[in-house]
Amino acid sequence: MKASYVLRRAFSALVLVTLATGCYSKATAYNGKFTFAYASGVEFENFVKPIAPGAKLDVVAFANGTEDKLVITKATSSRPSVLAIESTSEQKLVLKAFEPGVADVEITAVDPSGKTLVDKMFFHVEKPTTHKLEHACTDGPDAVYVKGEHVFVYHQLATSDGRPVVGHSYTPFTVEPAAELELVPQPQGAAAYTFRADTKTPRVTVRSAVDGTAVSVRVVDRGELKDAWLDGGGERRLFEGSSTYVFARVGFGATPVCSQNALTKARSLTPDICTVTAKIDDDEGEGAASSDGPDTNRWQLAVVKGHKFGICKYEVTLPELDGGQGVRLTAEALVGRMEFPGDQKTDVAVNASTKDLLLRIAMGWWLVGVGFIAPSLIAFACIAWTRLRRKHS
Repeated sequence: MKASYVLRRAFSALVLVTLATGCYSKATAYNGKFTFAYASGVEFENFVKPIAPGAKLDVVAFANGTEDKLVITKATSSRPSVLAIESTSEQKLVLKAFEPGVADVEITAVDPSGKTLVDKMFFHVEKPTTHKLEHACTDGPDAVYVKGEHVFVYHQLATSDGRPVVGHSYTPFTVEPAAELELVPQPQGAAAYTFRADTKTPRVTVRSAVDGTAVSVRVVDRGELKDAWLDGGGERRLFEGSSTYVFARVGFGATPVCSQNALTKARSLTPDICTVTAKIDDDEGEGAASSDGPDTNRWQLAVVKGHKFGICKYEVTLPELDGGQGVRLTAEALVGRMEFPGDQKTDVAVNASTKDLLLRIAMGWWLVGVGFIAPSLIAFACIAWTRLRRKHS
């Protein structure tokens, strides 16, 4: 797996999860009386980005420098043919974009002290020219999903000069055949289109109406999946007392499976050297694992913890695959020791097998940073993604 892909997926998962936590892109109104803002994955100042024609944007007003929302009592647009006020409530106003152009939106709001504030901000409407569509688990155009799970297709609308185009309730794509996937509405700022995949199908195409970009989806039963492998071959390098994540990827032949959600078990084959578990601490959601829960998860994750200098051998099992026969994966982790001048441990007899271990660790130690960072990012993305799926299921 390429590092750029891991970082992008981890960041996208973070964006999707934080939509519910109150992150906003903001811009200070003309006269500085408050800030205009809309929900987004990460917090930005001076957020004024173009809105797609036909899209909506939910806008709120904050007291400057605070997270205190103001009560909106009125809103007007200087050019309703460009950008109209669709609705206004105490918490937000909903803008509706029509034709390309620029319009000022004036808001009247009341602060916590009861003072009435009036200020305005410009918004512009512009057509997107690029529409990048991607699967959740691969850079390629084809992916497999499991029947009964959600299909996530990442997207990014932008102008010809690369500026992101924002707005919700705007779906410039077609599904072919249309009846095979059902679109699930997502919150403002979500970076993915979400579909329900309730029927097996050999091929569905999601095609952009903006630039023709397309991805294909195949939906299969979980029992049809027979191919799995450990990310990076499963080999890890860690120190005594430290731990790292291992991620199992599932494929349908050579095609990646995105909606895996497969039951996962793990165990150490060398318990004197390391502990290996599929128990992932998480107190959210039905069936979530915890310190008192089962030694399983549905994120294809295992946690390897090194206890003693040596070669840790372990296995990860996905028991639901291959028609219920399961898939068993084995790998090794090199457990090293952090030593300093004067340590008593350095005066230890070294036999032939230990020499081989030391050579392997010495040659591979420079990779230890990647060994920690990439698996952790993958694990974070998987856990965040699973929490999101539970919230929107």
